[in-house]
Amino acid sequence: MSRRNFFTVEPADGPVVEPISKMGGQPVWLEQPQWPISRNHGTPMSFIAQIKLPAGLIYVFMTDATEYVDDAWEADGGENAVIIQPDGRLPLLGVYGSIVEVYGSDDPRPIDVSAQATGPTVAADHLLVAVPDDPDSYQFTNGEPLWLQNPEVPGEGYGLLLQWESERLPFPINFGDAGIGYVFLSPDLREGRFLWQNS
Repeated sequence: MSRRNFFTVEPADGPVVEPISKMGGQPVWLEQPQWPISRNHGTPMSFIAQIKLPAGLIYVFMTDATEYVDDAWEADGGENAVIIQPDGRLPLLGVYGSIVEVYGSDDPRPIDVSAQATGPTVAADHLLVAVPDDPDSYQFTNGEPLWLQNPEVPGEGYGLLLQWESERLPFPINFGDAGIGYVFLSPDLREGRFLWQNS
């Protein structure tokens, strides 16, 4: 089990244009932009963060991230997305209920993306700053997730990359009441999932 690395989120001095870990602002794309589109609304999702990986970046998005949106908490509900560059796979969405009629089958399908480079964001640029171990914090990278409800690992072999605590962020983000957002990566590091839980 890897060690948890705790962090806080602090305002940047200005726009961040380097491929580093950050929240808010606009994504720094490594390949052609892949801005995810809300399945239920058909609009661009809000950019939450980009996180540095050894071989690239992951980008985290959620539909109307400061407002409540149905299905935004689900890893495959079509209202949030993790994009990985370079060489990532688009997240597959579950197809169920009335959506089966729209798509013509219940086969999972990749999320729709746009080539737009900029779009809605949760805040101005903020940086992730390492802090000493904090036994009261639910905000860290690596390690085992701290769940508010039942465990919801989104797939076999998926590991936690990071989790955010909405009440510790310096800007509003809707993970429900005192919610936690969780970002997971597939074993081959080419696909990601995002979900949140609240108390």
